[in-house]
Amino acid sequence: MQLTDFCRTDIRFMDMEEVKLFLLSLKFKKAVLVMSESACKRFQWETFIEVLKKKSNLLRIDENVGYPTQETLVKGLDAVKGFQADVIIAVGGGSSIDFAKGLKAFWHEGAEYDVETVTESLRNKCYQGSGDIRLIAVPTTAGTGAELTKWSTIWDYRGECKYSIEKEELKPDLAIIVPEFMRKAGYELSVTTGLDSLSHAVEAYWSKKSNPLVRELAKQSAVLTVKYLPLLLSRPNDLVYREKQCLAAVLSGLAFSVTRTTACHSLSYPLTMDFHIPHGIAAVLTLAETARKNSGTYEDEEELMEVFKEYGGISGFLGSACFHKTSFRLRDYGVSSEDINAIAGKSFTIGRMDNNPAVLSRQDVEEILKRIF
Repeated sequence: MQLTDFCRTDIRFMDMEEVKLFLLSLKFKKAVLVMSESACKRFQWETFIEVLKKKSNLLRIDENVGYPTQETLVKGLDAVKGFQADVIIAVGGGSSIDFAKGLKAFWHEGAEYDVETVTESLRNKCYQGSGDIRLIAVPTTAGTGAELTKWSTIWDYRGECKYSIEKEELKPDLAIIVPEFMRKAGYELSVTTGLDSLSHAVEAYWSKKSNPLVRELAKQSAVLTVKYLPLLLSRPNDLVYREKQCLAAVLSGLAFSVTRTTACHSLSYPLTMDFHIPHGIAAVLTLAETARKNSGTYEDEEELMEVFKEYGGISGFLGSACFHKTSFRLRDYGVSSEDINAIAGKSFTIGRMDNNPAVLSRQDVEEILKRIF
């Protein structure tokens, strides 16, 4: 039996000034900083980055990578060619951290990549990157869990699929959580990432690979999100609420880093790929209906459902007033009833759907989609 670390990542909470001082204190000769120009301006890091450049040899990748693709990954690999870095520092949302992980997975001395060779490597799950490069993740959103997991998601819009890079070495060496960053997240981003965290927690709880420790972490994460996400949506500048949601995201990240996700995330991929539904919304759309299908198939179900008792269940929580700007109906995202069959056909991702406690047939999936149409 192969054993892996439960958490090899050093997790630290810092304020904005502490993280700057900490990064300046690091001893490295060459570093790659992944931070988009828009994020740099939003958080007013222009001056700090210039100071960091004077300290050491710093190469910055400043494009907004969005959902990273083979094309953006190849562009990044071209940018770092010949640059022998000690560390990659990723400051941004889950996509920026996934992009940095993708760089680490492929980057090695003398590497020559184009879109075709990267795509082939992704299909064959063959990566030659060096595990010697340290990875520091500084998330600016609270929910994706990318700062704690060994996975990186690369989206192939030409092939209408997504690839998951999986290597233990991709777990960041250090995750720095700065709640002040989250203050810049507006309503939509706060909802999307917060509900992504909730999906991670619930899916980790009922996953086939769950265990008592995972269930406790996941439950506490869900408790925090159910309590504090509505509060921070009403008072987005409240640092206490932001810190609580950051904690919820860390706990759910730890939980699903052990178990992977399940049917809800498997269903979410074609919704994001084909209809551009933000990932967190796409994942949570089917959470209540999947919970109904899963009822009676996993341990300690009552404890999980107790988290949502105040709202009468998961659907009641999602239907609460705090989410009045967000729709949880497929029709509001350009999905037609005729699309449901095709979506169902693309919803069976290996390692996700088969990780669900209840075995879902294609008919079950179509029923879930029709109920949220």
